[in-house]
Amino acid sequence: DVTIWWLPGHSDIHGNEEADNKAKRAAERHRNNSPTASLPDYLQYNSLPLSISALKEAHCKEIHACW
Repeated sequence: DVTIWWLPGHSDIHGNEEADNKAKRAAERHRNNSPTASLPDYLQYNSLPLSISALKEAHCKEIHACW
């Protein structure tokens, strides 16, 4: 048997609705995105790595290159 429970994860947390609305607006409109030049090098490419681990690895490489 499988039981599914709905839990209001962020209900009654101050600022949550505003954060949700801003995130939705940013996702809907490209003009709300950060300027490409202000992003870290690994995010300035046309496409992101296919996985979180690949993104983390690219970030670590960039940080180590700075040191």
